[in-house]
Amino acid sequence: MLDKEISAVLAYAENMLMMDELDAEQAVRRICSLLKLDGFIPAELDESEEIPTTPTKLLEPLLNYAVEQKIVSPENKDVLRAEIMDAVMLRPSEINDLFSDTYAVNKQKAFDFLYDYCVKSGYVDLDKLAKNDRWEAKELKSRIELIINLMPASVTDGYPPCALCKENEGYRDRANMRSVLTEIDGEEFFFNYSRHQYFDRHGVLCTREHKPMKESADMLKKLALAADFIGQDGFVGINGATEGSGATNTAHAHFQTGFRTTPMFRAGVKTKLKSKEYPYIELSVLDWYCTVIRFAHSSLDKIVEFAVKLNDAWKGYSDARIQNTDGKKNFCNFIVRKIAGKYVFDAVLRSNGIKKASTSPEYSEIKPSALSLNDILGYFVLPNKLSGQLNKVQLYLDGTIPFEPGKLDPEMKSFEKMIARMMKEQGGTVSKLEAKLNVHDEVDAVCEKILAGTAVFDSESILPFLELMGIEVK
Repeated sequence: MLDKEISAVLAYAENMLMMDELDAEQAVRRICSLLKLDGFIPAELDESEEIPTTPTKLLEPLLNYAVEQKIVSPENKDVLRAEIMDAVMLRPSEINDLFSDTYAVNKQKAFDFLYDYCVKSGYVDLDKLAKNDRWEAKELKSRIELIINLMPASVTDGYPPCALCKENEGYRDRANMRSVLTEIDGEEFFFNYSRHQYFDRHGVLCTREHKPMKESADMLKKLALAADFIGQDGFVGINGATEGSGATNTAHAHFQTGFRTTPMFRAGVKTKLKSKEYPYIELSVLDWYCTVIRFAHSSLDKIVEFAVKLNDAWKGYSDARIQNTDGKKNFCNFIVRKIAGKYVFDAVLRSNGIKKASTSPEYSEIKPSALSLNDILGYFVLPNKLSGQLNKVQLYLDGTIPFEPGKLDPEMKSFEKMIARMMKEQGGTVSKLEAKLNVHDEVDAVCEKILAGTAVFDSESILPFLELMGIEVK
């Protein structure tokens, strides 16, 4: 019944996923078992047809059949999808061997291989990711990127303990997940690419053991060594373990990774600094919205020693504006790269002890949670519901829906003042395209203000903290 469709999946696996012909028979039996089919007869395929680069369309007839036959419910199609792909993929041990062999020759090619395999296996689903609303704030000097993530959050129902655990590999809709193991400073970690891809080649490097994130000297050393593991084309970063740091998971120690120049990395140097105790360390404050201190040196021990002192000094810092007398309000986001033999640290100073001015209601609708490391780097991840809300704002701006103040639906109430102001600024209704661009410009400006609101110092107010650290302006 599905002979041709299954034959197409097998051909895809042999060409794209390196499935050996000797493994094809076992893969067929497993697919037939998943679809409750009695048998399979190989079908001739049109050799002139181009092999797709992702499995999405090949799997559609199999998944639709499973739903029609009530083998799987519509909401569990992704579980079956992952299991079918797992049947035709290389085993985790084979992926690790191939990664290690490639890594020994060229680090970047090893990570490229793993990413490419994750895309071809459908674990990183580019077809789903293309449905996210993503754009670049081209009118802002920083050109931050914004994404309204429409993919559902990963759920584990208590097992594995969290969505970052190694046990997710092979569990439910993650049967086609593949990760690679590595050792960092004597501890086992594993790396895999994120399905959400908030930025290009977004990955996660997690401890093998499920344990909480801690801002410690040991963790900062591991972060620097993780930059060694990732290589000069990538970066690693850690969210603060403090409540309100924007981290969605502090129960499992992990680093965020990526392989591109982020908006924050493109920022220039605002102020050059010099440390009396560490004169050989390159020091500066970045020209970025947040308060970012950059420091670099080739010695692992010295750069980690300085990072620990900076972290400890900031965690204990308090002044008339920063209320941190209990030592629990301040925290750092650390990002590390290994460039030309030097460890380059970016320490983002943040505090929950600064009294914030009240903001407009639409601010909390656009970004309801504290900023995470991704946001700080310039990749603003906005909530799912915002997609529908902004689409409705556009309908008011282009005249599809008449704007009547005081009569908006409950979910749009917080946007009323923003809509009224934008209608006035644009002089009435505009075209659909202009309305969309105006909404993007508005969200860009709001996100820029939210990001700037995380700054804990300006050029003058940072001086007492620098003096405390024995650092002076060059």
